[in-house]
Amino acid sequence: MSQEKDKGQKLPADFDYDQFRKEVIAGLMQGQALTGESGLLKPLIADFIQGALDAELQDHLDEDKAQGVANRRNGKQNKQIRTESGEVPLEYGRDRNGTFEPITVKKRDRQLGLGFDNQILELYAMSNSVADIRLHLERMYGAEMSESRISLVINSTWDRVKAWQERPLAPLFVVLFIDAVHVKVRRSDGVALIALYVVYGITPQGQREIVGLYPGQGAESATEWGRCLQDLKNRGLEDVLIICSDGLAGLKPVMAEAFPLARIQRCVVHKIRNCFKLMDNKDSREILGQLKSIYLAVNEPAARLALEDFNRHWNGKYQAIVDMWEKDWDEIMACMDLSETLRKITYTTNAIENLNREIRRATKTKGAWVSDRALLIQLFLSLERSRKSWNKDVHNWANVTRELIEKFGDRFANHIIQ
Repeated sequence: MSQEKDKGQKLPADFDYDQFRKEVIAGLMQGQALTGESGLLKPLIADFIQGALDAELQDHLDEDKAQGVANRRNGKQNKQIRTESGEVPLEYGRDRNGTFEPITVKKRDRQLGLGFDNQILELYAMSNSVADIRLHLERMYGAEMSESRISLVINSTWDRVKAWQERPLAPLFVVLFIDAVHVKVRRSDGVALIALYVVYGITPQGQREIVGLYPGQGAESATEWGRCLQDLKNRGLEDVLIICSDGLAGLKPVMAEAFPLARIQRCVVHKIRNCFKLMDNKDSREILGQLKSIYLAVNEPAARLALEDFNRHWNGKYQAIVDMWEKDWDEIMACMDLSETLRKITYTTNAIENLNREIRRATKTKGAWVSDRALLIQLFLSLERSRKSWNKDVHNWANVTRELIEKFGDRFANHIIQ
């Protein structure tokens, strides 16, 4: 180009915009980038910013004058600011009273955001690595951004994540689904496979909500679940009508201690999965149908008869399966007195399994998370992006509400009727 526009150089006073326009077009035709460290538009960035700051200062002085406040310009200051196209020099005006607070580039800021922050977070939410994000921005926009700068943008969301994780809870949840998935996180002694405790719930208004995500210290344990449930209580949760979980040893007394009035429902899907380990492949289809007839029975006595019929049909061949159902019979039957509609909502952790799939999708491309904080940031951004898949309202909730009032009385009604 005829005008020199090296890194850090300001535009000359006699800058020819028409000629510059022709040179930019010619540069584009030769494959040069508009933005980035060597971008065609870099010489204009400081000029545009200074123009915006000058307009801001004039507006401030005009407003002071209209209010009868004596104020005027008081020289200029210089500083370098970082942009998506590298560092550029900036010269900006001051006011005598020192009351001017610019918006375009604030007084102590040395960085100008040009709209890539949201794209960085979107790409990170899609499970792209920091290196992949840097490469994407460079290839698509010519934006030469360091990985440390990208990490800074990602980590800046921590305050939002922490506020969400610590937010106050409603005093009642109709259902809590609790389950754990396992992820790799770096600890002081190396990489560990830890349980991520997931709590998913349904509010009295029929809204599905992620209640909490808790990185554990190791494998899933009832003790760690106790810590998670206590945190829910500390955040304001007082009562739960139904808790649905798998059959982790020692979990039932922990749930009963935290929420003594809650019905504890054993997930029938987990139970059936365990049964498959005990049956011959050739019998599996028939057995599945027979087991469904148990948990889909009209009431507990009918379910009991279905279990007895199952045992007679196989002449005791699958006594081990019968014993498994007998052992957890009270928890499997916990919601048998509810309507079919409400039972379908409560007797399985399928709802949280759908959420867990989203969590696994967000974490499967990572080797190991550098910290619990990094894991929670990734999950928060990814789950916000996929909110429509897990945040749906429960269908036909008005009908469910009437039944909940009938079954649970004021425990439920007091939270929906003012």
